[in-house]
Amino acid sequence: MNPLLRPVLPYLIGATLVVAALLGVRWYGVSQFQAGVDQANVGHALSELAEFKTQTSRLAGVSANLEDALVALRDAKPKTIERYTRVEVQSPLPAGCRIDPERLQHINEAGRVANAASQPGAAVPASARGDER
Repeated sequence: MNPLLRPVLPYLIGATLVVAALLGVRWYGVSQFQAGVDQANVGHALSELAEFKTQTSRLAGVSANLEDALVALRDAKPKTIERYTRVEVQSPLPAGCRIDPERLQHINEAGRVANAASQPGAAVPASARGDER
């Protein structure tokens, strides 16, 4: 072996071991950092999916309520008109006569149902849900 290299050899071996240890620590740190990033991304994606599922079920409920209200309105609107027409045909008013309380009640109820149906977000009153007179 070269006589000049012999006294420097322990320092070269030590420096090589220190560099190898530093590279190993660096590699371990990078791999752990990447694993943490991947785990955080998975957690974020799962939380977004859970929020999507919650919103989907909420919107399905709102949609069902809206459909029920629309069905009730479709069913109630013709019946209100039919009730008023039937009362009007069954007992027409003579000329110059005043409206009786029952007829006035039917007219007022039909007006309330029509006004409630024209308001956005209005609920159909219980009396308009298939109540026949």
